[in-house]
Amino acid sequence: MVELGISEFTFGYAFLYEQKQKNWGSLVTAPILPSLRQETKKGWDARLPIRGCDFYYQFKLSDRLERGNAKFITDKTYKAPYYRIKLHTRNFNRQHQILWQHAQSNPNTYYVAPEFVTLKNFNKAFLSNTITEHSRLIPLSQCDNFLKYDSSQHYITYQENDSRFCQHSESLWHEKSRSGKELETIYNESRQSWRPINEDFVDRIFDQTKKKFVNLAEEERDPSDFLGILEENDNQDMIGKLLLSAKVLSVVFGVSMVIIGERVDGRIGADRGGYWEVVGG
Repeated sequence: MVELGISEFTFGYAFLYEQKQKNWGSLVTAPILPSLRQETKKGWDARLPIRGCDFYYQFKLSDRLERGNAKFITDKTYKAPYYRIKLHTRNFNRQHQILWQHAQSNPNTYYVAPEFVTLKNFNKAFLSNTITEHSRLIPLSQCDNFLKYDSSQHYITYQENDSRFCQHSESLWHEKSRSGKELETIYNESRQSWRPINEDFVDRIFDQTKKKFVNLAEEERDPSDFLGILEENDNQDMIGKLLLSAKVLSVVFGVSMVIIGERVDGRIGADRGGYWEVVGG
């Protein structure tokens, strides 16, 4: 087994940073961490697309298994090396269940994992701006959910140059994951769901986030300070609600929210549109 040797945070940061560099030519700031300072809200409305939609990413690490005694080569699932994502088992695989539920109302929700073999490969890809091209996007909408009290270790596996992916431990095949090379195509395919990025758009995200959090707190009987913060901020302005939603989604649900869209003339990725991320932290 070959382990990459980086953290999920490092991979996720590199993935988002590269998108911003590729599609926001003049924008060179680092990903913004909401609520670090109140001043970070200033000017954010100028960074938003005019029209667009929201994507959600959870970043995972993958191991590359290539020896003949690797489990899913031994059982004939694969005949050649494959990548494996190990899903978190904590609280009966709760993280996957939460993400799966999130994807039911937010179909643009993905696991994102690398197709690198070594740290050297990662560094080379980062310096050459090809992190995205060496990534795999697994749509949660195409994954199966787990039983409520399932404590088994589950995996997702895939091979390079094959869009299929397999969920284990039951070895359930799914036909359509996406290569990072297709990311611009994926964004373009979402055009039919694009809508004005305005207060209604942000209120939808804020209200959905609040509702999901309330449901989670009730299920786990574990109320959090976030609930009070969300309720206290019902009257916040548009950017404040978006930043708070991003923070809750990141801290509680483990996903990064990305707003993608266009400028007025319909082109992707120019100075008043393009890809813009809100990374909770």
